[in-house]
Amino acid sequence: MNAVERVTDQDLQIIKECLDAAVNGPFFPDWEFHTLMGFTRDEIGAIAASWPSFSDSDTQDDAVNNVLNMLLGYPHGYESRWHDYSNATLEQIVQTLARWRGDDDLDGTGKGTFERLR
Repeated sequence: MNAVERVTDQDLQIIKECLDAAVNGPFFPDWEFHTLMGFTRDEIGAIAASWPSFSDSDTQDDAVNNVLNMLLGYPHGYESRWHDYSNATLEQIVQTLARWRGDDDLDGTGKGTFERLR
């Protein structure tokens, strides 16, 4: 079972909002985006534009993992702007990421953020 099949319809919506927030929001500066995500803003934008389908499932899997992971763990300082992009809570994003990864024991701490990078 692939990651898209493993998540709920609500998870798919949360992931789409997170992808859009990463690309269009203030959360990640341009100069650091590729370093944090392992992808360019345009590459994440292409995945968001085709969501939930993408021609390369491994790339999509890594991009979603890294976007959700960085939204949870990167100290971007824009928490007050989050609801301009999504109604999902941090706990819902953690749960969505856990289902996406197929990881029942997801560590939601800062240490876990670095261990989850791909």
